[in-house]
Amino acid sequence: MSRYGGAVIERGKILCYRVFDAGDTIALDVAEKTLAAKRVEIVGPLVEGLVMPVRPLEVAVGRCTIPMAKLGRELSAECSARIFDFGAISFLYEIDIEPGTTLEQLIPLCDALYDAPELDAAGKEDRAKLVERLGGSIEKPHQWTEGETYTIIFIEKLTGMTVEDPRHRASLAELSHSEAVARLLLGETSDKPLSAATRDDVLKNSFSYLVDDLVIVDWNSALVVEPSGSRIVPFVLELATSQLLEFRYYDGVLDGELGRVYDYVEKARPRVFRSPYAKLMREVVRRFMELTEFTERVDNSIKSVGDFYLSRVYLSAIRRFRVPEWRESVEAKLGLISKAYELLKGETEVSRAQLLEIIVVVLIFVELVAALRGHP
Repeated sequence: MSRYGGAVIERGKILCYRVFDAGDTIALDVAEKTLAAKRVEIVGPLVEGLVMPVRPLEVAVGRCTIPMAKLGRELSAECSARIFDFGAISFLYEIDIEPGTTLEQLIPLCDALYDAPELDAAGKEDRAKLVERLGGSIEKPHQWTEGETYTIIFIEKLTGMTVEDPRHRASLAELSHSEAVARLLLGETSDKPLSAATRDDVLKNSFSYLVDDLVIVDWNSALVVEPSGSRIVPFVLELATSQLLEFRYYDGVLDGELGRVYDYVEKARPRVFRSPYAKLMREVVRRFMELTEFTERVDNSIKSVGDFYLSRVYLSAIRRFRVPEWRESVEAKLGLISKAYELLKGETEVSRAQLLEIIVVVLIFVELVAALRGHP
């Protein structure tokens, strides 16, 4: 185990995110006035690399107390929320790390916080309150209350790791290969060491921009060492988490939509003068347009990370969260819905063509009958 498992944190926080879906879109201009909120402002290095067409709103929720059954005590957290125009609301619960805590000592606390049901419950309660306050600024509210979780160990200062320290570069390099860091990101409290494969997999997405910073991204957590205190990397990871949530939501929506299309087609009875699929086709077109607009909004968010370093961190998170797989699933199901629409449209056109042919035949028959009756 690397000796840097005993590195001492002098200043840091645990950032616990609970991200929820609220609706198709959120009119931030309206919400800004309704909540008397402000747009997110991030300062520090690399901030110019984050170019977002629509910056989210930030709302202070206040300090709260979270009872943690696994720890047998309560934790105090500062809560805030970010509201994204593509329909997501992200709640952040900031928990102070006690100065003098080592990485090893932090593992049980992180293990309790990852996917903590107490934080999930607090997030759902805060979501309900904020959605009510947002009111009409949410376009087509959703009732889906499942959330996405992510936790960042955000460290501003580690003992013995300063730019002036000639060992600093080696220190962070070893930290990025530390057994203790891998256990911390996994929340692994077992006395047995991790396998080399597991350790390497957890630590493989490691990035540094300057000699005194470090980012390690895993699927459910991340370690960010940032002496400047800038929150730009946590914000990029929060954005990636929000997009994962939205793809999960729409993937579930499409499952239900496809099932409804199949059921409707099976139960529909053929009609001569009116298509049994007219209403369904209108709904299919509406859903297809809604989901196409959603994927375009996500694309705009992805393109917003312009700095090369931030892009690497962002794309690493996207891959680690398996967002491309969720996106492919959504797009494949969109393709099936589009195909279903074309088939229904084709069937309707065939029915109409057949009806016209019958009408033509009937008219010809009437003309013939009339002509025959006209002859003596």
